[in-house]
Amino acid sequence: NNKKEKIESFNQTSTIDSSKTKELLKQFRQKKDEYSNENRIWYQPKSSPIYANANGIYCYFYTENGVPGNLRFRLQYYADDWLFFKSVHFSIDGKAYEYVPLKTETDNGDGGNIWEWFDESISNSDKDLIYALANAKSAKMKLDGRQYYKEKGITQEQINSIKKTI
Repeated sequence: NNKKEKIESFNQTSTIDSSKTKELLKQFRQKKDEYSNENRIWYQPKSSPIYANANGIYCYFYTENGVPGNLRFRLQYYADDWLFFKSVHFSIDGKAYEYVPLKTETDNGDGGNIWEWFDESISNSDKDLIYALANAKSAKMKLDGRQYYKEKGITQEQINSIKKTI
């Protein structure tokens, strides 16, 4: 019943511009979840890395029976030096934000390179950060590790990708 109510509520409150939706869909990779009976389809920006061994920051989501849900935030760090980052500080249009992931994953290989990442659902407390990123004129981040940190710029393409996902 809860899912039916969500679908009904979404259909009553949303206004969908089909031409805008078709244009946006061209910019996403779509993957049907073959293990879901709810017609779940994941949408990930085409500009985002396909594998973890690349730098990236983006949001993605799924739809179940056409209703969007589970907006996620993913950040990937790829380099030849470990950070073991525990938090990320953002400077977005001159305003400071902090994001502390619940869990950061690590791996290595690829000729001695390493990769670290998190992939988490966006909570209500994260919305200000995500909206600021989506509407940023300029943004950069500092990944704070156990002993070291790394500053990285956030490209306009990454900002636009987050905005299109939202």
